[in-house]
Amino acid sequence: MFREIKKKQLILDSRKPYTNEIQGHINELDALDWIYCSMKLAGSAFTRSQVEYVLKGGFIHDISLNDHALIERHRHLYNSAANMLEMSFSLNKKMLFTFAKKLMDTEDISYRKSNLVIDAFNYNPPHPQEIDEQMEFLMNWFYSDDMDTNPILKAACLHHKIIEVYPFDSCSEAVARAAMCYYLMENGYHAFELNISQREYNMSITEYLKNEDIMPFYKVVEANLMNKTEILMEITKGVN
Repeated sequence: MFREIKKKQLILDSRKPYTNEIQGHINELDALDWIYCSMKLAGSAFTRSQVEYVLKGGFIHDISLNDHALIERHRHLYNSAANMLEMSFSLNKKMLFTFAKKLMDTEDISYRKSNLVIDAFNYNPPHPQEIDEQMEFLMNWFYSDDMDTNPILKAACLHHKIIEVYPFDSCSEAVARAAMCYYLMENGYHAFELNISQREYNMSITEYLKNEDIMPFYKVVEANLMNKTEILMEITKGVN
């Protein structure tokens, strides 16, 4: 499937530049996919249509202000990522802190200082004193690994490796999702929705943490990225 995605990406590239109308539509779709996907996998009760409504300026009266604020934090994260992409910034460790700051809505962010048990994965991540070293190992892997020939596989591995370290207290999963999407967009792909439940998502992470098996998650990422690519093929049909 990876080869088919690459072929479709080449076709999409040949259709550029898109009209302002089409590009605006794609930008809105990317933002919605990024924000809704991350919120859904974190357990949010928002539907996709509700997230879209709020992103367009709407207000849902039977949903709390805190939940509306959560959408705004994700919007700020996405906009920050989009701006960094426009400036051709490559993913780095500093960027992970930026993602965490946007999600937590604070400038005072640091690595996790408590020793946790993550109930969703039945997992005890590295001791806080080990996080800095573990993140150095992770970024050294990221910069030196030879999986660049398949950025989808590398993105899936990056996601799970960040969760394995669990660098931040309360937003490590969301930072991992942001890093995965950013790296893929940096490589010419688009934000996409992972069409799985929170339970299935957690199970894929648990499988990796227990057995270092990335393939269940990779197959989901690959299939949903293919779906997004086909949607873009339809949106841009007839361009140029």
